[in-house]
Order: sequence, then structure tokens, then C-alpha cells
Amino acid sequence: MERILARDLPAHTGEQVLVKGWLHTSRVLGKLAFLVLRDRSGLMQVVVEDKALIDQLKTLQVGTVMTVAATVAANEKVQGGVELSAPAIEILSEVTEPMPLEINKEHIKAGLDTILDYRPLTLRHQQYQAIFRIQATLVQAYREFLISEGFTEFFGPNVIGASSEGGAELFEVNYFGERALLSQSAQLYKQMMVGVYERVFALMKCFRAEKSNTRRHLTEATQFEFEMGFIENVSEVMDMLERVVKFMIARVAERHQDELKLLGAELVLAPGEVRFPRITFKEALQLVFERTGVDERGENDLSPFAEKELCSFAREEYGTDFIFVSHFLRSKTAFYAHPNHEDPEVSNYFDLLCREIEIASGGQRIHEKEMLVESLELKGLNPDAFADYLSIFEFGMPPHGGFGMGMERFTMMALGLENIRMATLFPSDTKRIAGVRLAEKVFTGQDLRDELLRSLNEGGVSFTEVQHEPVSTSEEAAAARGTDLSAGIKALILKSKKSDERIMVCVPADEKLDMKKIQEVTGSRYEFEKPEVIKTVYGLEVGAVPPFGNLLGLKTYFAARIAENDTVAFNAGTRTDSVVMNSADLIRITEPQII
Repeated sequence: MERILARDLPAHTGEQVLVKGWLHTSRVLGKLAFLVLRDRSGLMQVVVEDKALIDQLKTLQVGTVMTVAATVAANEKVQGGVELSAPAIEILSEVTEPMPLEINKEHIKAGLDTILDYRPLTLRHQQYQAIFRIQATLVQAYREFLISEGFTEFFGPNVIGASSEGGAELFEVNYFGERALLSQSAQLYKQMMVGVYERVFALMKCFRAEKSNTRRHLTEATQFEFEMGFIENVSEVMDMLERVVKFMIARVAERHQDELKLLGAELVLAPGEVRFPRITFKEALQLVFERTGVDERGENDLSPFAEKELCSFAREEYGTDFIFVSHFLRSKTAFYAHPNHEDPEVSNYFDLLCREIEIASGGQRIHEKEMLVESLELKGLNPDAFADYLSIFEFGMPPHGGFGMGMERFTMMALGLENIRMATLFPSDTKRIAGVRLAEKVFTGQDLRDELLRSLNEGGVSFTEVQHEPVSTSEEAAAARGTDLSAGIKALILKSKKSDERIMVCVPADEKLDMKKIQEVTGSRYEFEKPEVIKTVYGLEVGAVPPFGNLLGLKTYFAARIAENDTVAFNAGTRTDSVVMNSADLIRITEPQII
């Protein structure tokens, strides 16, 4: 007998069928037992009336693999409108121990770290299945659109001899005694392939040795790569990116309404008839200042606060969640970024922002060898290390450009997920390799202080370290630092009332925490974590916690007033050490969600 999937059962009402799947739930009610099986297409209910069979099934646990031969009967009260009756059941793989997490409930009642600890099992949960089905459709749509536009897919290397972009955020590999690197991007290779096929794309792994444990960073990510030749200007690249993004989102809307409903997700807003707004970097900083009063016009990059505000502007004024920001300072873009002819201090480069963060970057590339060599030297890079790359420009390269877009980050923003790890099958970051947790280092107050100062120094941040007598209150801390109470930050660790998930919420020292607002923002109810737990888990005393949830692996929220202050002050992991610094720098380094 040929196997039938759950979704196809209604077409076989009254027939004898064979189904296969995993035991999702089971209930024994007197002389009846109800089994729910899961297969790749969905769920189906099996009704068991045979007493001997019911007794046999009582010991089976969730996840047991079985085949069922039964009759399809109509029942409007169950999912799909049919159920299976008079079953003959064969056990293919018996599970006798309960799962560590309940994957058959509407939501997994556990924090993200716990969910990742049991990743092979939690991926079986319907919501996580939905996320990765949608992600697969995004990939399929990306390929479909670009192939239709005359692009050829290529497959570049992950182990390389020279960095794609320079910089120090590289993983080194011992390659038969020689130094090699894991690729940061396919950038150099997709440019090479423009000389072969003119229009190319790829889906490539990229590796970045960033010590960032934020909600949007991974050390191993997947990139939608794209490059096209014979462009007239950078707008052509932006046009193509906009078209492919709209196509991908439309395809998800067309095929995955059931999955979106299951996730309770509002798909990112990208109406086909609405052009993504486009502004320059300089205009963007001016706009943020005019809308919020936060002055970042002297900065050389967009802060997370600015990115979120620009996305709010796009939705409010244009009815889309996307906005392009272009013409970044040349000093902040890669060596291959083409300088703007009218203003050589900026480059023909752009970021595409979505909902609150950057999801793609790209632009026009330099296509003349002499200009590339000059640009490499300006960046402090050795042109000899890029000899193979430079050689292609000796034999005819057209004006060209392209972009890179993070697959996991795009999925996260498209679905409005809280953390990029929710959109990554087996995430690698500072705490995990392919989902497997590394041995954790618990920072004591002093160790956390050292790590905090290191991150500020590496981030090129100007700050003042203040050592003082032990303080117990915000008022005492302000007096010891010589700062206003309103400049102080209280970093509070909260615990979910329904799971072991923790978050950090930071408010000005003269402000009380509004738990109702936290519930509105997160959709969950939280309470203050116990001081003894904070001491045990994080090695910190209440009152000494710094606003660096990213170093503690905590989703972090900042009250909007923090961003409005020019200067902020906080305890740096002990009751005797404080840091005074610019609020915009703090937000850039810690990447909190502003509420």
C-alpha cells in the first residue's frame, strides 16, 4: 500500500490508507485512545478502541516512529476534518524516555539557550519547522528570480589565502603548515566571475571572528551573494536588490500563510508598488536628529538607534519596512568600493535596512587596477597579497557592482524574530560551535570589568574610568562619579515568569522600571531575578551590573531616555568601578533594543 501524507487524507475519506510518522501526542480516555502523528506535511489523529492495543501504546513516548494502516473517517471537529479509525499499528522505532522539552505544545516553555542546547529535538517543534520552511522558500525564490534575470550561480571557496576585505576579524586555518583563512565573503571571487558570466550569484558561508554575542551576530553565517557587470551607476544594483527582495517576500506571502499564522508573525512590509525610500548617509543622520533630537551627525557610521529610527520613518512615511542609505564615508567602506565622482570623500555604497537593522550592503566596485592598488595601499593592505584578484583587472573588467545579504538575518527580520539564532539551524557564535555549547567562562565582577574595558578599547571608544568607594545606591554612585543622577544607568536582570529566559533592561538612574511596558514590548511577563541567582550565574552583585547584556548573553533593552543623554555613567561590574562615556557609543557597542 502506498503511503499517504497527512495533508492528503481528506481526499481519501472512507478509504483504507497507510500513514507513517512520529508520535506527537497521546491521550488515553477510558476505552478510547487518541494518537496524533506528525509527518512532513502536518498532523493527523488516530482513534484507537482496541483494549489490547491501547495497553501496548500506554508506554510509548513522544517521538516514537510508527506506521498506521487505518480507515479515513470524516470528523469536522479535528484538524483537517478527518481522522484515522480501526488502526493496525507497527512500531518502527520506540521511544521509552520522555523528551527533555515538550516539543508538542504550542510554544516551547524554555529560554533560547535551553532550546539551542536541545536543537536536534526542538527543530521538530512546529514553529521551528515553519521558520525553516519559510527560509527555504526565500532561498528558492532568490535563485528563481536571478536565474530569470540571466544570472549564473557559482560556488566559491571557503578556505582562502587572503582576506576578502582586510581587517582582523578572521579565523586562521593551519593549511598543511601554511597560514590560510576562512572566507569573510565571496566578494573577490564573485567579481572574478563577472569577467566570466557578467551576471552571477551565490549562496555562500562566511566566517567572522567577531567577539559579539548580540541578537543579530553570528560567527558563521550564510550570504546571498550577487554581482552584475556593465552597470551605469550604483542605482542599478539597488534596483535589482529591491526587485529580488520584493519577489522573495511575495513568494513567502503566497505560499506560507499557514506557517505565518502558526508563528503569529507579521510578514515584513514590502508592497510591490511602493519604492524603497533612498537617502544618503549624511541625510540619514540629519533626519534622525530632526526626528529624535539625538545628534549623531558627527559619527562615521549608523548606530543601531539610527537604523531603527530610519526604519520607523520608512514605515510611517512610505508604508514599507525597507530603506536604502547610500554614499557612506570612503574611510568606512571596503577597499574595492568605488569613490563617488562628485565627492571623493564618500563611496558609491549603500546599506539596505529592514525593520530595525541592516540586512544587506553593496555598491559599485572599482574596476580599474591602478585605482584598486591605490585603494589597497590607502587601507594599509599589501597589493601583493591580492595578486590573483588584481590580475583580472589587467584583462578587461566592465563597470560592475553587487551586494551581500545575510540569509539568517533576513529571515529574522522578515518574520520579526527576536534573535538571529532562531533563524539559524545550528548557530555558531562566541558561545557555540554548530549549536553545541562551548565550556562557558563565568565572569566575576572584576573579570567582567576587564572584558568590558577591552570591548570599549577595541571599539575605539573614548571613556573615563572612575574608581571610588563602594556604593550601594544610584544616588551614592552619582555623587562618587561627580555626575548627575539622570546620567546614571541602572542595569536590571529580569526573569520570565513562564520559563528560565532572562533579559536585561536598562533605565536612567532616576527612573523606575515599568513592568507593564516590558510586558507590552516583549509579550511576556517578567520579574526581578533573585540577587543570589545573579551572583551565582554572572558573578555580579545587584547594583554593580553594567549595561552590557551582550557580554552576558542577554537580550537587552534600553529606555529611550538613555539615548537622549549625551553622557551616561554606570558601574562596571563592581561597586567600586564606574565608566563615564558617550551614550551613542554605548548604544553602538551593546546594540540594545530601544523602548
